[in-house]
Amino acid sequence: MSSKKKPVTTPLHLLQQLSHSLLEHLQDACSAAQADAEKLLAKLEKQRGKAQDKLHDARGKLEAAAAAGKQKAQSKARAAIDELETLLESLQQRQADTRHYILQLKRDAEDSLKLAQGVGKVRDAAAKALGAREVAARQVSASAAKPAAKPKTARRPAASTSKTVSKNPAGQAAPRKPSTSKAVAAKPAAARKPATRQPAAKPVAVPASKAADAAQVS
Repeated sequence: MSSKKKPVTTPLHLLQQLSHSLLEHLQDACSAAQADAEKLLAKLEKQRGKAQDKLHDARGKLEAAAAAGKQKAQSKARAAIDELETLLESLQQRQADTRHYILQLKRDAEDSLKLAQGVGKVRDAAAKALGAREVAARQVSASAAKPAAKPKTARRPAASTSKTVSKNPAGQAAPRKPSTSKAVAAKPAAARKPATRQPAAKPVAVPASKAADAAQVS
């Protein structure tokens, strides 16, 4: 199990951690139970071996006491033999029970892990959803980090006067163009349009009778 746990920030994180922890605890519990059972079986086997050795010694003492004709030694050896035989039977029974428990424990562990596959799918689904969310968040942050594209402005050509000034030697200003008023004044008079003149009025002819009457009256 990992010593450091990530902080829970969303229900998806909580679901992922709970499902992951459940699977880890289940696997660890099954492994620990099997290991304990195996240790117990080994311990019983060791005790049974010692009991068999003691029983062998007790039977040897009984034979020696019987050969020597010692009644007390024989009775003491028989009591030890009975006790050791009872202990051996108990140890053998406990060993059989432990072996049966180990087999049953293995089957239960396999069944439990099979049933827990659904929990594993939930964990994987939660991890996949979190991964997709992280990818989307990275894409959004990456797009936000990019500067906005500035519109390209057309460059205006440099003024001709600047080029003229740059070509002139230092200390001399570029000649200025004459103004439009001076240009108009400088045009020759021939270029101007002549003014239109109206024709002179023709004399009106007066009859001779009217002219005589006018002379008399005057």
